[in-house]
Amino acid sequence: MNITIGENIKKLRTQKGVTQERLAESIGVTPQAISRWESESGYPAIEYLPDIAGFFGISVDELLGVKLSERETRRENIYTAINNIEDSGYNRASIDLLREAHVEFPNDMKISLSLAKALCSEMFEENPNTALLREAEKMLRGLIRQSDDYDFRFECIKNLAVLYKEAWKDEQGYADVVKMLPSIWSCREMFITDFFNGANQEKDEISDCLVTLSRCLVNNLRDYVAYILPNEEDNWDAKIGYFERIIDFCKLISEITNEEKSADFNGGIAVLYRYISTYYVAQGKKEETLTSLENMLAHVEKICTGTSDKELPHNTAWYFLRYMEHKRYNPVCKEKRFVVIKDRMEKMAK
Repeated sequence: MNITIGENIKKLRTQKGVTQERLAESIGVTPQAISRWESESGYPAIEYLPDIAGFFGISVDELLGVKLSERETRRENIYTAINNIEDSGYNRASIDLLREAHVEFPNDMKISLSLAKALCSEMFEENPNTALLREAEKMLRGLIRQSDDYDFRFECIKNLAVLYKEAWKDEQGYADVVKMLPSIWSCREMFITDFFNGANQEKDEISDCLVTLSRCLVNNLRDYVAYILPNEEDNWDAKIGYFERIIDFCKLISEITNEEKSADFNGGIAVLYRYISTYYVAQGKKEETLTSLENMLAHVEKICTGTSDKELPHNTAWYFLRYMEHKRYNPVCKEKRFVVIKDRMEKMAK
């Protein structure tokens, strides 16, 4: 028997994203037996080999190491292709390639998730294929059930949530999916900060925590002001004031954490200025409307010159340009400043 079988089992199990307990339960042995095999303190009995190989979707020969190196080379080539696809963005053209890879490696969760993401990209097409989206949903739910890796599961849940929001427009379904995620009080950032209180923490660790938590706070504050607070005209000036204070908070955090060029912060600030412009234009305040839109443009330009939107079919400017075409801006759409803003946005949009 090939003496590397334990190493192969460990490698295959890690790639599949399952625990020793999960593998042990599947083939009818104890977790301690799996541990002994992986540490090469012992070898599995011959009768277990077909079940182990079947669990990983490979042949017994491959489990024993025969041609495994060639198979792994092929897998690494697929991973490289996936990285290239992620750099350029998922689309219909990537589905066929990833589907072939999935057929070859049906139990590789990284490849499966990449195929699911490619299928999800269909939601951004002009005439989306519902069958592909249903397939994506089925795959994501399957991956969520199968994986014991928290980060991987959360990635699947987030993609499933976007599917319910953007494709199905299903508010209750979206809420049910999001509830699979832990509350903010259960996240690693909160626990690390709570335990150390800033002591013995790396600068990047604290910075990442601040950025993550502030993004969550800003998004919730923005939506609370926009949609929860009373929206009568008498409250519009107060809402504008709240938005401006949220912008100040964004700028403070981005300055403290040296994230002034961050797409997240600049995108968030641009959205806030867009919200402000809607209240000003509704009040007939043209100068204030145009100033808000100019501020919005300034932050969109920071995003489009410094980053790319890899997970979306269009860049940030494209989406903001669509908002500017809303009829609410009819009172200012012929103003020279508005035309300039729109022209600059059109040059960036793609």
